[in-house]
Amino acid sequence: MSADEIKKTPDAEAAAEPEKTVAAAGKAETTEHKPAAKKPAAKKAAPAKAAKAADEKATKPAAKKPAAKKAAPAKAEKAAPKKAAAKPAAKKPAAKKAAPVKAKRPPKPEPVAKTAAEARKGAAGVATFVDAAGKEVETRKLTDARFTVAADVNTLHLVVRAEQAARRSGTASTKTRGMVSGSTAKLYRQKGTGRARAGSVKSPIRTGGGVVFGPHPRSFDIKINKKVIRKALSMALSDRAANGRVFVASGLELAEPSTRTVEEFLVNLDCAAPVLVVTHDEPVVARSVRNLPYAEATEVAALSTEQVLRARSLVLTEKAFAALNEA
Repeated sequence: MSADEIKKTPDAEAAAEPEKTVAAAGKAETTEHKPAAKKPAAKKAAPAKAAKAADEKATKPAAKKPAAKKAAPAKAEKAAPKKAAAKPAAKKPAAKKAAPVKAKRPPKPEPVAKTAAEARKGAAGVATFVDAAGKEVETRKLTDARFTVAADVNTLHLVVRAEQAARRSGTASTKTRGMVSGSTAKLYRQKGTGRARAGSVKSPIRTGGGVVFGPHPRSFDIKINKKVIRKALSMALSDRAANGRVFVASGLELAEPSTRTVEEFLVNLDCAAPVLVVTHDEPVVARSVRNLPYAEATEVAALSTEQVLRARSLVLTEKAFAALNEA
């Protein structure tokens, strides 16, 4: 084969390219390959085998290098979508913006308080007469001297405080060292024992001894003029009358004590509790009221300012109204 035919064959062209690469890699071999192309055709069979071997060696790394270079982009392409997909996951502006929106929710509506039905009231400045069924029968005017007195807080406070103090028994008592029974001999000698000096066994620092500055029976009464007491009672009654809280039980007569009858009357009356029932020489009515937890009974003669102020409604019997309004 001629040199032109060798150049035309693809094997020769493939063999020629690795020779150039090998010649570029080693500077010493470049000069030896150029004269090898001018050798006779008979001796070119060996170089053809060597060219094939070189071609195989050259083609293997050449095939591996592009594969390695292509594999890297493939990995990069695979990794790129993950990173691209991870970026939206890393960016959470929507979640951060949603938090303030949740915090700015309107407050829950407050539960509407159940308004209790208003208690029954009568006309101001008059006494309302009510029958057993709770129906209004008539109204009567109250006396000005008893039911139209302006209230004074200091006077009311003084009288109520005196009434509470008068109820105190004042029987608390203790014994001083002079009242305690026991020997007055010195327990042991003054010096030489190593203990604190001691005298009588009735000393306040010893168990069973006397009490220092302890309570003794006394009276807690506060002196108040009778006119001030009557005026304070009129102030309290005037306040209840001004608010329409004075009722008169018309026809409430009991042959024997009956708590059920009085309770039915007060329920039909539908007045504000607690209720103060005022009687006048009517022990049967008083005994019928004493078991009701929201009602209290008292006589006209024993009516006090504290009782009137503690009650929200006054219920008088006809006898009690006549005695109180005319007094």
